Amino acid sequence: MMIAEDVLAGGGLISHDESVLTWFVDHRTNWMINVARVVSTLGGFVPLLCVGVALGLWLWWRGWHFAFAIAPVVSLLLAGLGSAVAKAVVGRARPPISVHETHVSSPAFPSGHATDAAGFFLAAAFVLAITVAHHRRTQLVFTAIGILFAGLVGLSRLVLAVHWLSDVVAGWALGIAIAITIVVVLWYAATRRRNPNQHPPASRHTKA
Repeated sequence: MMIAEDVLAGGGLISHDESVLTWFVDHRTNWMINVARVVSTLGGFVPLLCVGVALGLWLWWRGWHFAFAIAPVVSLLLAGLGSAVAKAVVGRARPPISVHETHVSSPAFPSGHATDAAGFFLAAAFVLAITVAHHRRTQLVFTAIGILFAGLVGLSRLVLAVHWLSDVVAGWALGIAIAITIVVVLWYAATRRRNPNQHPPASRHTKA
């Protein structure tokens, strides 16, 4: 991963980390900090896991293949594992504690929140686009919402000054890669035994 190489060797995106951190610290307001805390909390691993389980149960109840139902949670779990391993390997220090607006303890790179959010929201968006969206416009809306939510969670970590820009960008990249991989693999698992000319498994609640 190129950003990881930049962090270890210097240069590249990390050359902008200090200036971006300074910009956020200088321009954030109290209401921005409060909103960022809420977004960061809701975009944490446990809340996303709860939403993922609820979404999976709903999709399963609607009659969709189990592979579609579990995709967002699987993507979230792998995103969490991937960021934890990367943090342990890279061991990058966070921005100075004097500018932090929330408590953190783990290494900085990559942002676990950005990785988890991208992995979960993009996987959920792709799954919903495959299952319940019947028009291309609706599929694009689901995807755009997934990108927006993942982006907001990552930005909240910059407002709270607990991550460098490169931490967040790397988290987004890792989460997106995991989401795409998981959805493609599980989509194949759900459809490989069907006639290729058939549509994806229909909901049991779909009217004939």
